[in-house]
Amino acid sequence: MVAVLADLLIGAILLVAAAAALQQTLELTPVVLPLALFAYLGMAMVIAIARDGRPLTPADRVTLGRGVLVMLLVGLLAAAGDLAADPSVVFALALVAVLLDGVDGLVARRLDCATEAGGRFDMELDAFLLLVLCLWLLLLERAGAWVLLIGLWRYAFVAAGWGVAALKRPLPPSQRRRVICAVQGLGLAGCLIPGLPALWSSLIAAGLLILVSYSFVTDIAASWRADPSRGVSP
Repeated sequence: MVAVLADLLIGAILLVAAAAALQQTLELTPVVLPLALFAYLGMAMVIAIARDGRPLTPADRVTLGRGVLVMLLVGLLAAAGDLAADPSVVFALALVAVLLDGVDGLVARRLDCATEAGGRFDMELDAFLLLVLCLWLLLLERAGAWVLLIGLWRYAFVAAGWGVAALKRPLPPSQRRRVICAVQGLGLAGCLIPGLPALWSSLIAAGLLILVSYSFVTDIAASWRADPSRGVSP
């Protein structure tokens, strides 16, 4: 537990330093820092519980670094109005957070430190990042409220599993799912490019919504067909 807390403390220090620097340099609302720290504390609690005293692996530390960027994006939501004219900082943070998604997987394979807990941490952070990017598109008026559906698909699927047993079964690995997840992250980050017309970002986001909807509908259909209670083999 001590090793995990040390990593989490380092992450918190980096987050506070980055949020405070941006807050002061860009003259943003003082809400940015506490909001970012509050979001980080929530993530830290989930990590500490999930690890159950086991130290973070090198790959987990990369994911944690990505988590710092994501929680910084959460904090900056409080200053969306101030950043609307020039979202360069938001775009840069979003792009780095998305690109780092491939780094933790690479580290896990190269150092042979992949774990189930680490994979879960990475997946949940991916889902949360997509939702945060959708919020940014909405607040920057790059897309309508419908864009939130992209980020909410994952949580709706999980919630549906509470009432539908077929949707609670673990999904088999899928290259289609991995590719579409990567496209979602890059696409949403691309929608935040400074100067990009709102019409273009809306069209890109609409395409991403269609793509992610197709992926989830495919998984729902496969889970339903493979439900043992229906007497159908997977």
